Amino acid sequence: MTDGWKHVLAEGPGDLQAVLRESVCADLSAAFDAVDLDDVARVAYLAHRLKGSARLAGDEPALTLCASLEMAAQAGDIARVRLLLMSAGRAFDIALRARVSATS
Repeated sequence: MTDGWKHVLAEGPGDLQAVLRESVCADLSAAFDAVDLDDVARVAYLAHRLKGSARLAGDEPALTLCASLEMAAQAGDIARVRLLLMSAGRAFDIALRARVSATS
């Protein structure tokens, strides 16, 4: 199923990629805000959403980081959550830039 979504994102209308990019950016921003409030339940929810976005995009590094982020948030480990969120943000940034470069 993931390969099908990767195909749709790669060869489908450009607005699908834009929607995914906007969703990821909004979820990352909200997760950073939640971390600032020590709201690990919100971070866990957003990490789950981000994990789905990474899966749809076929972005294995971000998928792995988001799965770890979700588990750390569920465990209430805010220090680990902060580190993983920063890493996930970088992974998504790299993947999104690569996707934009590929379509340009």
